[in-house]
Amino acid sequence: MQRLVVRGWLALTAATLVMLLLRNPYTGSGKFADAFDLAGLQSVLDTKPGAALVSRLLLLGAAALFIAVLFGTYAGREDEREKKDLTFGLAVGGGVVATGIAATWAMSEHASTGIQTSIAMPVDVLHLLAVAAWLGGLASLLVALYRTPDIGSAAVRRFSAVAFGSVVVLAATGIYQSWRQVGSWSALTGTRYGQLLILKVALIAVLLAVAWFSRRWTGRLTDSAVASEETPGEEAESGSASASEDASADVDPERAAQLARQRAALTATKKKRIRDADPERSGLRRSVLAEAAVAVVLLAVTTMLTSTEPGRTEEEAANGTPSASAPAAGGPVNLKMPFDTGGQNGKGTVRIDIEPGRTGSNDLHVWIDGSDGKPMDVPELKLALTLESKDIGPLPVVPDRLAEGHWSASAVQIPMAGDWKIDVTVRTSDIDQVTIDKNAKIG
Repeated sequence: MQRLVVRGWLALTAATLVMLLLRNPYTGSGKFADAFDLAGLQSVLDTKPGAALVSRLLLLGAAALFIAVLFGTYAGREDEREKKDLTFGLAVGGGVVATGIAATWAMSEHASTGIQTSIAMPVDVLHLLAVAAWLGGLASLLVALYRTPDIGSAAVRRFSAVAFGSVVVLAATGIYQSWRQVGSWSALTGTRYGQLLILKVALIAVLLAVAWFSRRWTGRLTDSAVASEETPGEEAESGSASASEDASADVDPERAAQLARQRAALTATKKKRIRDADPERSGLRRSVLAEAAVAVVLLAVTTMLTSTEPGRTEEEAANGTPSASAPAAGGPVNLKMPFDTGGQNGKGTVRIDIEPGRTGSNDLHVWIDGSDGKPMDVPELKLALTLESKDIGPLPVVPDRLAEGHWSASAVQIPMAGDWKIDVTVRTSDIDQVTIDKNAKIG
């Protein structure tokens, strides 16, 4: 079990680090080399998703301490009173850390934008915690059923109760989230988000059906197979082996230790053989394995959902255009913004072109002209896009220099139509810098 928990922690920590590094190229130029650009990383840290990823890393550091205590100090305690106090501390502290980690998703994903965010974010945290309890417990149960020779039926039934409670929470929070993100039958059936949501619900139904079979096997489960191991014959054999070990220990301690290891291996083998011969446990193992397989597919679909524009948003954007079939909605965006950093040669004009100026992928070009009207180079140029009405952004854009006074960024993603604020930061020297902004209708 320790190996499963540690590997899970390592996987989540590594994934968070990779996401933090790739955030800059994902929202900017799309070039992998920009993942190691310190200026770009700094711009990512100034955004809501970047702050969420850093918070997650800090909370994972705290989680590492709890894991160390759980499998170190706690596992080594024999005094029941001390163990009870430590259990309470681990439960409370671990619950707080787990809630914080779940909140890092809620504060940066769909729950943090759109309608009723003050309700949606706590609901999303509950949803994520229920998923973690159910699927995390499922993974632990699967490992225990295949690796632990003498897992008791009481432990399996406890997981069954936790899983049932998690499903109830998932159903309640999932219904609310579905209504909030979709909002109508047409958005449910006519948008990619809605179609993925239907697929997710179907997979959950399959998972619950398999879980029903697991629950039936759990009801039949007894500890007889494990208890049958302690037969009088084996106890006598164990007693004679202990006597022979004691006798040999006086002569050869090394040989006695070797015999003890052999006896422990034989005992574990017997337990495994008895466990594998139990039809109820074999049936439970198969059904739990099937649950885990469906859960992996379900998580993949959920990942696709988190990166897809919600159906409600997509439908609202479509209804906001003059005609549902009008492809010319929006159009190229052209902006001019004068600036003055306050330093020598710090005055000029920024010209921005965004094409095609619609939702989805866009090409962005920036030209800077000096006060004399000639192309002007600057040491640093950064842009950010914000849709304040929907609480989206700022989405950082770090353009590449093409020529003197000319920068460009391709595949700049505009997630939805609206009145976008475009912030431009121009630095003309080590100490002279200014940020200017202007709004533009996009989409």
